[in-house]
Amino acid sequence: MSVKASFFSLTMLVLLSMIAFEFYNWKEDREEVEALSQHYAQEMSENFKQLMLDKAEPYRKQTLDISLAKQVIYAVKNRDEMWFEENFGGAIVQLNVDGFFLLDQTKTPFFNETSQPFLSDLSSLVALDQLSLSDGEMKHFFVKRDEGLVEFFAAPIHDLNSPIDATHPAHGFLIIAKLWDAAWMQKLNSYGIAEINFGKKIAEPYTLIQDLPLLGIEGKPAITLYLSSKNQMGKFLDEYAIQDLKLSFAITALMMVIFIFLIMKFISLPLRDIMLALEHKDKTILRKYLLKENEYGAIATELCESFDTKNKLEELNAHLEQKVAQEVDKSRLKDRVLFQQAKFAALGEMLSSIAHQWRQPLSTISVVINKIYLESKMEKLTKEGLEEEIIKLREHIALMSSLIEEFKDFFTQEGSKVDFMLHKSIEESIKITDGGLANKDMTFSIECPEEIVIHNFKKEFSHVLLVLINNAKDAILGRKIAHGTIAIKGFVKESSIVIEVLDNAGGVEASKLPHLFDPFFTTKDPASGSGTGLYIAKQIIEQNMQGSISARNEQSGLCMSIVLPQA
Repeated sequence: MSVKASFFSLTMLVLLSMIAFEFYNWKEDREEVEALSQHYAQEMSENFKQLMLDKAEPYRKQTLDISLAKQVIYAVKNRDEMWFEENFGGAIVQLNVDGFFLLDQTKTPFFNETSQPFLSDLSSLVALDQLSLSDGEMKHFFVKRDEGLVEFFAAPIHDLNSPIDATHPAHGFLIIAKLWDAAWMQKLNSYGIAEINFGKKIAEPYTLIQDLPLLGIEGKPAITLYLSSKNQMGKFLDEYAIQDLKLSFAITALMMVIFIFLIMKFISLPLRDIMLALEHKDKTILRKYLLKENEYGAIATELCESFDTKNKLEELNAHLEQKVAQEVDKSRLKDRVLFQQAKFAALGEMLSSIAHQWRQPLSTISVVINKIYLESKMEKLTKEGLEEEIIKLREHIALMSSLIEEFKDFFTQEGSKVDFMLHKSIEESIKITDGGLANKDMTFSIECPEEIVIHNFKKEFSHVLLVLINNAKDAILGRKIAHGTIAIKGFVKESSIVIEVLDNAGGVEASKLPHLFDPFFTTKDPASGSGTGLYIAKQIIEQNMQGSISARNEQSGLCMSIVLPQA
């Protein structure tokens, strides 16, 4: 990124930071206002509920008082319509209600007065089967009609001193209805608590809406009453925030222009000249800064001096690169020699193992040939006996051939990583070294689950394992350890596979442990060890197989540990 772009980005960052600060302050105030508005809306809802209870209380009390009156009980039992006409004619005016109904024990209305025609058919408004003659509680419920919302109060008619139950049912029911029409809603809105409407939720900006469900006779919501209040504080705060942000934009833009001008004059232009001088390696661009006693003067002086020494440094670098190349070639040559020595050492081990593995089959073949020769001389050789001996010869020759193939595959180069079984690879390495261990009182032990699979270079791993086994073998033989043991373990640890080779030859001196993997370092007799085996093993494990190898002393001897990636 150029200098100009960097400083422009910086000014933009300052602008955005100021705007973000303003926005954060507005957001904090807005959340407080929103919380206050929600609290006010909740209080409004509670106040409206209390208002509804207060307005319903007179109707509730009138309904209970009439339903418990002895004259009413007597008249209902006798279905005395004349008495009700004389005493309750004009009840809707006296009680300020829109419907007055009397029902007998069959829940059949036998006296009613209504202010609206649609209220006359009570059975079309109320599910009368929901009224129970054995329930002494008064019911308060609502019914929604196109003409408006109807509020009902239904009380069982019974003697106060005689509780209602299944054996003593009520004598009938008194039902009072109050219509919530447009005029009634306007009257409720006139209290100033909130704007009230039912059946339709109207969401507008800066409006808080509280839901108030009104229950029907079944106890389920018949309609929902919506209380809407304006969040004027939030509206005013948002308008103020917009004006404040506009002002902040203007102030920040002016500051940005001034800031860019100062940056261009005192930072951007001098840095541009310095960059051009560095790009073209030209001192003339820096001459106007040489006499200035400030940072740019010091930089210009240092750059001019660096240009003067440039040719000398280039010449030195050219010779240095040549010398480094020569040393790299020497190092590569040394590595090739070491790898060749390790290859010959492994080849010697292989030939020794082949000699041992072939000794028994060759001895058997010799015995079979001598047997055939003697029986032929003594004229005891039969066709069946000859074929039997030839089969034995073929079996031993096939065994020798398979040994050659195994050793050939063991040292064959491979070009890519493959999946192989760890336990089987350990067994193959032990089999190759078995020729040098025969009749020397030495045993192997393998502790490795057979299901462990390694994805890596199999032949190179086998070569490393062969080096470790041969070193353990040489240490046991060199120190003349009776009952020598070589334990090989393989296990999974977290996301890695660990292979350990442990002998009982007593270990290595602590001062020599850090140098075991150095080239040409050996703890053996110089005539029997070149010091390249562990060095080559370390190169294979770390560079080719992306693992690690280390050595440590255990109680019985030296433990060589290899850690390889699991996949």
